[in-house]
Amino acid sequence: MLEMCMTPFHDWLVELRRHFHRHPELAYREENTAARICQVLASLDVPYESGIGRTGVVARVEAQRPGPIVALRADMDALPITELNDVPYRSVNHGRMHACGHDGHMTIALGVARRLQQTGWRQWGRGAVLLVFQPAEEGGAGAKAMLENGFRDQNNIQAILAGHLHPELPTGQIGISEGVTNAASDTIHIRLEGRGGHGAHPHLCIDPIVGGACLVGALQSIISRNIASSERAVLTVGRFHAGSATNIIPEEAILEGTLRTLSPEVRNQVVDRVHQVVQGIAAAHGLKADVTITPGYPLVVNDTHLVRLISREAEQVLGEGNVHSQEARMGSEDFAYFLQRYPGVLLRLGCHDPEKGFRHGLHSPYFDMDERALDVGVTLFTHMLQRLIDLLGTEEEETSIA
Repeated sequence: MLEMCMTPFHDWLVELRRHFHRHPELAYREENTAARICQVLASLDVPYESGIGRTGVVARVEAQRPGPIVALRADMDALPITELNDVPYRSVNHGRMHACGHDGHMTIALGVARRLQQTGWRQWGRGAVLLVFQPAEEGGAGAKAMLENGFRDQNNIQAILAGHLHPELPTGQIGISEGVTNAASDTIHIRLEGRGGHGAHPHLCIDPIVGGACLVGALQSIISRNIASSERAVLTVGRFHAGSATNIIPEEAILEGTLRTLSPEVRNQVVDRVHQVVQGIAAAHGLKADVTITPGYPLVVNDTHLVRLISREAEQVLGEGNVHSQEARMGSEDFAYFLQRYPGVLLRLGCHDPEKGFRHGLHSPYFDMDERALDVGVTLFTHMLQRLIDLLGTEEEETSIA
């Protein structure tokens, strides 16, 4: 089935993806990326709006007959990672890398525009397809910024889709979750204040490093001992800053981390316990503690009806056994903001070479993709967007008749 998904413009897709990969830009700085997108859209004779949500672009492929409006979201920004791949298309922007596959997402959306144009869909189809090129997914809430900024037909979207490259699955397969598909996120900031002094005289000091080290372990017990085994949550301390020299006990220690949960109830339970554990450890070590927990992206919730519909349609394109029902992932996604407003689905697009197997995950400095996944994405999303329009249009007609 993989061969059946290949497009007649595979080389064009590869060249475009590699251009984006060579020139990654961080959140809300995607000026050159947006300019390249606009250039490609203009060459395809697809109208667009730019500057949406600061650097976002929204393209519109419209058929001659009126009908429903559906959308495909593609995120644009890169990560602050130095790429370690030794490939000709390696990032030329030091300290920045498309390590989450957004270069592939943009390329697939542009490929959908080309496929719709070249198959004559404008003449025989109906409705419109919006291609939403979104900035700042990596922590900048670019989806929210685009919705707040406003764009043509924003209020008329009847369904929205998004794909995310998923290196755990081989090219030609997809994963999809019914209901909650990605976790909500919170950022945890903890400041422990002690009394600094000479490292040779710890009895004259109050050491925030020792207290912080105990706290890292104690925080993990929240998930293992306070959350029911039937629930899922993740609490990771990703940063621990303290001290300036080997023989100095510092005045303070800063711990920062992320909390991921799949329900508001578990989230509230963990947040309460974080405050209790921090204050308890601080008191035990004679420290003062300040805790700030900042809400991040909300839960990503797929529309159940659309999940079932898309699963059936995807199996027709990819073949039996290539559409997998998956559990929710603990990674967060600001596609959540679109799904709070419109019914839609985020699906995971397999992208590792089946002959080589899984090698590196998302956010790795070695992440790369089997570029045939670009063709699969174009073929799959073009088909699903067209089918969504047809099915939504039929539902409208049946409603009006009734």
